[in-house]
Amino acid sequence: MLDAALGLFILIIGFFLITSSFVEVPQPAQVSLLSDDLLNFLSVKKIKDLNNPYAGIGGDLWNSGLITDDDNSLLQQIGEFYAKNQRDIAGEFIGSVSAGVVPPQFRYELWVNDGADNVLLYPRVPTAEHTNSKDNTRILLTSKKITFGVLNKDTGDIWGPYGAEVYIWER
Repeated sequence: MLDAALGLFILIIGFFLITSSFVEVPQPAQVSLLSDDLLNFLSVKKIKDLNNPYAGIGGDLWNSGLITDDDNSLLQQIGEFYAKNQRDIAGEFIGSVSAGVVPPQFRYELWVNDGADNVLLYPRVPTAEHTNSKDNTRILLTSKKITFGVLNKDTGDIWGPYGAEVYIWER
């Protein structure tokens, strides 16, 4: 009798361990931290500190004169592209600098709000898969920051303030 009870106990524990190992519940805190981390990365990292062949110093955008201030944060550069109505370049810039920052099981969007319009900068044209995953996700979190900057240091022309907002969710 004792052997049967012990055997049943071992089977129940084994069944519980096997079934619980397949359950994967996304943690809201993980997604929240990820959205904050992405926006903090964009607002703290400077162009001069970026090692990127497209967006860094000596990269394609730098050599073509589209980036002129190496002391801009990535978020300020995004805002400057937006202010100059270079939204496609802003989208490519965001994709380039954020590659590898967000784990592949997550999707994200970056929006800019200038007070009148709320504009999606990344991805510029969301795919149907992207939109469906956003519509059907269980957890969608957002982080917001304000950004502003100088268009021309000689004339003192400024842009902003703009609201930058990151939406992030698990696929």
